Amino acid sequence: MKETKVIFIIGSSRSGTTMMGRILNNHHKVHTFKELHFFGTLWSQDSDLSLSKRQQNQLLSKLLCIEERGIFNQKNMKYYEEIAEKLLNGKDYDSIELYKFFLNYVTAKNNSSISCEQTPKNLYYIDSILKYFPDAKIINLVRDQRDVLLSQKNKWKRKFLGAKKIPFTESIRSFINYHPIITSKIWTTSLTYTSRHLACSNLKVVKYEELLLEPEKNIMDLCSFLDIEFNKSMLKIPLVGSSTSRDTKENFIDKTKIKKWKKGGLNSAEIYLSQLVSERMMNFFDYKLKRYSFPPLLVIFYILTLPIHIFFSFLINLHRMKNIVEVLKRRLLLK
Repeated sequence: MKETKVIFIIGSSRSGTTMMGRILNNHHKVHTFKELHFFGTLWSQDSDLSLSKRQQNQLLSKLLCIEERGIFNQKNMKYYEEIAEKLLNGKDYDSIELYKFFLNYVTAKNNSSISCEQTPKNLYYIDSILKYFPDAKIINLVRDQRDVLLSQKNKWKRKFLGAKKIPFTESIRSFINYHPIITSKIWTTSLTYTSRHLACSNLKVVKYEELLLEPEKNIMDLCSFLDIEFNKSMLKIPLVGSSTSRDTKENFIDKTKIKKWKKGGLNSAEIYLSQLVSERMMNFFDYKLKRYSFPPLLVIFYILTLPIHIFFSFLINLHRMKNIVEVLKRRLLLK
């Protein structure tokens, strides 16, 4: 099977990675996958690359299921195990080889020649991507921390804004995950990873705000980076995935998402804390800080509730971590 070219779309959660995936999927050469969560969830860098026959089948069947049903609906695994067994056909693969085989297989099945993986948290695995996919192109989305904060705060509402397939438990997980300090720290960590790789010729930073203001100009530039031809149909994408407005089938890029935090939805303490935690990276990526007076009562409330949120967030996200120590190290910039 001919090996396809690979694109990785990465970025802090709620930074426009899904939108970028839809834009590229409109190109006839590109197949955009669902969020596969291979790095960190299905595979850990500290894991042994080698797999038993059973482990190979389990990994491939999970990838097939996620691509067809999404990360939240991994059911009827027997069906995918049977497909995986036929595809493996007695051959042996290590973890990375099997991941590449899967990308090649699905991309070719969709009559495309370029695989596009859009899992945002792959941002924490840039080094692994460059190691195992040295020719891959990486698109790193960057968005104003305060708009990310607003989107994360309302993410739990997605189920009631058109995303009916999202399980109720996932809405609860999103609600528990939100805390202005935690969310701001994660954004800062992710942008720190980005800043460390700016010199990499395989990586291109795309600012969410610039993309929305001048979509045609920025996508043309991106196509040049990816070595594919631009066509205007790439810009016709449905407005799906917002945490603040209902899904719609209208095809356009919504400029009103820029600086939406200024229109309300965040209190003064949330903005104050987010800027306090993220100031260094906000300045680095040219996001202007807004001066706020210190709101003592709300700030104290968020500080006191922080340990509780950390504890419950840790518990509710355990199932999404292949190697807990590795994930924590990456999130805390210890690795």
